[in-house]
Amino acid sequence: MANAGEKPLKKSYKYVRLVGTREALNVFFQNPEIVLASEIQGIGRELMQAGEVATRIDMPLIINFQGVQKISSALVGKLVLLNKKARSEGVDLKFREVPDAVRRVMKTAKNLPLGEDDV
Repeated sequence: MANAGEKPLKKSYKYVRLVGTREALNVFFQNPEIVLASEIQGIGRELMQAGEVATRIDMPLIINFQGVQKISSALVGKLVLLNKKARSEGVDLKFREVPDAVRRVMKTAKNLPLGEDDV
């Protein structure tokens, strides 16, 4: 159930959940462990689609890691591609609620926007 001010998007996604607010398009992951290659391929496609939606509606894109406990470096590669696409299209990409274990893996990529406020 969406909170007040949140609007789930109509398109169905298998690996992520998109929620639009007045401030941003938020992406949440469905699984606490993102390590399977087949799942990561699907997540990559859905993240790129979310980036396209954020571009169309001219809103920031927030990737929320709430509940995620473990990711593989392959997902980091998908996030790097998403970051590159977002920057080229002028979309503000941010990461939120990144657990320490996930942050350590993400820090292997130097180009991800992992600011101190992205917690």
